[in-house]
Amino acid sequence: MNPRYKISQELFKEAEEIIPGGAPQSRHPNTFLPGYFPLYFVKGKGSKLLDVDGHFYIDWLLSYGPIVLGHANERVDNAVIERIKEGFCFNLNTEINNRLAKKIIDTIPCAEMVRFLKTGSCATSAAIRIARLATEKNKILRCGFHGWHDWAIGGQGVPTGATEDIQAFTYNDYDSLEKLIKKYQGQIAAVIMMPVEIEPPKKGFLEEVRKLTAENEIVLIFDEVRSGFRLARGGAQEYYNVIPDMATFSKAIANGYAISCVVGKKSVMEAANKSFISATFFPSALEMVAAFETLSTLEENNAVAHFFKIGNALQNGLRTIINEFDLSQDVKVTGLPVMPYLEFKSESEERKTRLKNRFYAEVLARGIFLHPNHHWFTCLSHTESDVNETLNVCREAMKIAKDKINVEDDIARIKIETKWW
Repeated sequence: MNPRYKISQELFKEAEEIIPGGAPQSRHPNTFLPGYFPLYFVKGKGSKLLDVDGHFYIDWLLSYGPIVLGHANERVDNAVIERIKEGFCFNLNTEINNRLAKKIIDTIPCAEMVRFLKTGSCATSAAIRIARLATEKNKILRCGFHGWHDWAIGGQGVPTGATEDIQAFTYNDYDSLEKLIKKYQGQIAAVIMMPVEIEPPKKGFLEEVRKLTAENEIVLIFDEVRSGFRLARGGAQEYYNVIPDMATFSKAIANGYAISCVVGKKSVMEAANKSFISATFFPSALEMVAAFETLSTLEENNAVAHFFKIGNALQNGLRTIINEFDLSQDVKVTGLPVMPYLEFKSESEERKTRLKNRFYAEVLARGIFLHPNHHWFTCLSHTESDVNETLNVCREAMKIAKDKINVEDDIARIKIETKWW
């Protein structure tokens, strides 16, 4: 047991006896670098976090993306508190349903109609059903991660029939998509894809996908659960000026409150009326209020420009550090500035693993919350000071990683003295 995270690890040990896997989600930090990640947080404010063992962090993961304004944003939370006082879970609609739908339609290029749900997985699954209803076809071509529902993930516990009509193509590989469309000509309801993976799309790739799907009367769905409201207010489709028929959004839409949506052209979206897409909590006004205030805050503060400014500064600083230590053969800065990432890529798998693990262990121990296997995010609360402190830590961590290239228990001795509230 790492004494630095003593309380975290004790809580997790208890949780394993009462919760499958010890956590509400599968991607728990303990599965990536065991012993060197905090497992429980107790407080967040702005761009900062406090773990249960009393350590402070600059947060660059932001709950895998939902925290777009910063933790505990007063404007959003106060609006939610006022809604709580009036009640928020009713059988019927509240007026905020219409106001939020109108704002989304005004913001997202492909949005002519909107359906609200709760999670990204709900949204992508609903989009697939709507596309099938609109086209009266069943085959789906997919690219990227689209949630945990049967059709999207397959594997253990999923009947083979659930994925019989699902075929995968490769991101940034136009030929892999074209071959599948030719093979299943006339049977394909939709192509669903993340317009931006960790790597950005190659020049012309999204345009070619749009052209190919239109020519074959296939519904094009952009899964913008990650990219929405960060690359541009209207998402990657606005940023790249490639407009799909439908799109799904969640994460950044409400600064951490659980809401998602499917949007799209009216001619496609009206098919939703032919099916039962419903849940008790879909009409909840609480999350809609949070989403409305979040989107308004992003607009009023020119947030996208801030995301790029912070992300560019972070990426440029990381490139400088990599060059300082002559590690360009081992480490690469990748991703768009608003969703940056460090790719470790040594020819030796052992060297890559040791370098990567040592770097992230040192970074975490010095109060910078990064993720070794998932791209990071920027938010409106990140400051130039956050970037500078992060880069100073990364420089120190990279030097140690290069010198020692192995994870040692003495990291637990490092204490974080930063105070921020």
